[in-house]
Amino acid sequence: METTEPSCIYDSRDTLFARLDLIPGTSRYDEYYSQHPERKESDDTLRERGGLLRLIVAGALSVEKLGSLKTHHSDAARVLDLLTDEDLAQALMDDSSTTIEDYSRMDMARIPAARQVSLPRGEMSALIKEVAQLYGASLVGIAEMQDSDYYSHRRAGEPVTRHFRYAVVFAVPMERRLINRAPHRATLLATCNGYVDAARVGARLSGYIKSLGYDTSLNSMVHYDVPLVPLAEKAGLGQRGRCHFILTPQFGNRIRLGAVLTDLPLEPDSPADFGLIEFCALCGKCAVTCPSKALSGQPEIIDDRPRWRFDETKCFAMWTRFATDCGLCIASCPLSQCPDPAKVAVMKDQPDAMWEILREDRMRTRTR
Repeated sequence: METTEPSCIYDSRDTLFARLDLIPGTSRYDEYYSQHPERKESDDTLRERGGLLRLIVAGALSVEKLGSLKTHHSDAARVLDLLTDEDLAQALMDDSSTTIEDYSRMDMARIPAARQVSLPRGEMSALIKEVAQLYGASLVGIAEMQDSDYYSHRRAGEPVTRHFRYAVVFAVPMERRLINRAPHRATLLATCNGYVDAARVGARLSGYIKSLGYDTSLNSMVHYDVPLVPLAEKAGLGQRGRCHFILTPQFGNRIRLGAVLTDLPLEPDSPADFGLIEFCALCGKCAVTCPSKALSGQPEIIDDRPRWRFDETKCFAMWTRFATDCGLCIASCPLSQCPDPAKVAVMKDQPDAMWEILREDRMRTRTR
C-alpha cells in the first residue's frame, strides 16, 4: 500500500447523493455551487421534492410536508418520529444503513495478521474467489488498480489517499420476485437487501484477507473509495448497458456490487464483451419503460467507448414521485429475467440469438 496524491477522474462529491447531502446555508453548500453553478437549480428542485427523505419515510409524508420541515436526510430519525405507528412500522423495514454501518465498524476494528501468507498469484486468486462465493457472492472478478480508478474525494469531502494494487469486485443478485414489483416499495426493499448482502460479503472477505496478513479497504454503501460500476466492468463481471448500470450475463442489471481493495498479490481478470452494446441497441426496453425518459435512444462515443446518456436528475425526480428507487429499468431488462443462459452465452455477434432472447422475453412479459 502506498500513500500518494491521486490523479483521479472521479470525485464522489459530484455524485447526486453527495450533492443532496449539502445543506442550504452552509459553507459546504455555498462552496460547491460556487464551483458548479450549473447543478444548483436542478439539485435544489430535488431537495424541494423531499430528496432522500421521501424514500426514508416510505412516502408517508407528502412532498409539501417534507418541504415545510426544511429538514435534511441526516435528520431522518427526527422525521420518522412524525409518522403514525403504521407508517413507521413500514418505514423501519429498511434497516440497511444501520446494518451496513455495523459491518463497516466491525471491519475497521480488525487489523491485519503479522504473518503474510504467500501463495502463487493464480492459486491465491482462485482461493479468494472461492472464499467470496462461500460468503455469498454470486460473481467475483479481480481488477488491477490504477490511480484513475479511484475517487479523488469521498462523498463527505475527505480525500482518498490510500491506494491499493488490486480490487476484488463481486456481485450479489437482488430477488427477482420483488424487483418485478417495480415501482412499488418492494423494489426498494430488494435494493436495500442487496446493499446489505454486499456489505456482509465484503466485510467477511475483508476480514479473511486481513487474516492472511494484508490490509484492505472495504467498499460498500457507506464508504466508497472507488466507483464500482467501471471497476466491475474492468474486473470482467459484465458491461455497462443502455440503463447506465453494469449488466452481467447471469443476472442482467439485477445486482448490487461490492469491492475489497488490497495489496494481496493477485492475478487480474480481463474485461468481458458478451455482446451487450449490440443487444441494448436492438432492445431499448428500459428506455421505453422509463417513466422519466432519463435514458437516451442512441449510444454516443464517450471516453472512446459507446455509451448511452443518462439524466440522473430526471431519474431521481421519479424516485421522489414514487417514494422508491423506481427499478423499472431493472425489471424491464430481458437479461434480468433469467433468459436461457445458453443463448446469452452465444449472443455476441449473433443477432439471431439476440432476437430470440427478445422474442422469448415478450412472451414471458405477456404471461407474467
